[in-house]
Amino acid sequence: MLHEIPDNLDALIREEKEQVALDLIEDAWVTAQQEGIESAIFADSALAFVLTRLNYEEGDAAVSQLIRSLQERCENGAFVANKSIQ
Repeated sequence: MLHEIPDNLDALIREEKEQVALDLIEDAWVTAQQEGIESAIFADSALAFVLTRLNYEEGDAAVSQLIRSLQERCENGAFVANKSIQ
């Protein structure tokens, strides 16, 4: 008997990749803190690196799209720590 492939398999795979990526970033954040690197310096360096790599690999449009997405998510409170969901 063949196993059925769920309709949302692509979404599940993306979700798993996002979780692995977040885990890697958290590990890097903790390492930076242990090395005495302030949060703002690490965040600025990480964003500069990510945007430069994204530009190299996918171009200006991808960078612009990501920045717009981050701005929208920021305005919608996506990055508020310990926010309550009502």
